[in-house]
Amino acid sequence: MSERLYIVLDNFSPHLKRTVRDWARANRVTLVFTPTNASWLNRIECHFGAMKKFAMSNSDYSSHEELAAALQTYIRWRNANAADAKLVRVQKRYDFS
Repeated sequence: MSERLYIVLDNFSPHLKRTVRDWARANRVTLVFTPTNASWLNRIECHFGAMKKFAMSNSDYSSHEELAAALQTYIRWRNANAADAKLVRVQKRYDFS
């Protein structure tokens, strides 16, 4: 098998543990860490900004279950409306590449 999987990670301490590094080595996975204070290099970050704006801003969820349901609703909407002008505008605001 010649394929290798590359995973981009921030510097969250559990990502740095020996068990994670050993697993990655054993499974032909290369862990690629973003520089400290450079989360904008991670291409997923622009999606988190939009998710926060649309599903979490000005909210007062009474439970984790309510928050989870709101996030799932947003993700379903986002996947169905990927070209929505407002969504694209918000994503571009958080995309610094």
